Amino acid sequence: MRKTTQRGPQFDFYIDLLGHDILNSNQAVLGYLELICSNPAVDKKSRAFAEKAISHTRASSILIENIKRLVASRNMDIKDLKPINLLDAVQRARQDLERFYPGKKIRLELSNRPKDAFVIGDDHAVNLLLNVFVIAAKLNPDDDIRMVLKFTEEEVRGTPGWILRIRDEDAQLPPFLNGKGVTATYSQDVSRAVKAAGMLFAKMSAENLGGDFEAHAIHHEPRSKGAVFTIALRKAERP
Repeated sequence: MRKTTQRGPQFDFYIDLLGHDILNSNQAVLGYLELICSNPAVDKKSRAFAEKAISHTRASSILIENIKRLVASRNMDIKDLKPINLLDAVQRARQDLERFYPGKKIRLELSNRPKDAFVIGDDHAVNLLLNVFVIAAKLNPDDDIRMVLKFTEEEVRGTPGWILRIRDEDAQLPPFLNGKGVTATYSQDVSRAVKAAGMLFAKMSAENLGGDFEAHAIHHEPRSKGAVFTIALRKAERP
């Protein structure tokens, strides 16, 4: 049997091709759904269903984008990435977040505001934040969502870093994550693991940036609501 000598480049090509096709299809679906939502003749119940479909379609798109970014960043040298102010990254991610859940009110509140918090990451850091915000909002069944953000300077993998903790009192993590962290997903059946797929991508993305990501429940039985999502990134000098 002849061995394939360019398996890596071919795999990258297939992922890019598949991602492009799916993203184009999703964009067409989104266009029709947004037309439904903007039609004044559409009743309230039908509009609510269309808004839920928009959320699911955008979530599918971000999943494909995550796969493409992970494949592209396998050999990335983080020293080549430009510094980004984590506060600015939060603001940019916040603007994109609104598109994912048109029927929900999502508030991101800062419990503290450092003068600046530069980290290594460039646009990769913005995408990571958006991914985590989308995950947190998806895990909250309410239409009025409040997330409290806190920044702290801490060591990240032996180097100076910034930690962003996102606290949502109403988010509900999959039970198998409680106390075990995101990597507990690997030991689950696929039908259960899919609920934490976005968190696995967030963890891999953060690790590619020299940082980390985790999610833990705030409370346990009898009250299972509440979660903290922690993003850790390496500190960078002000450019």
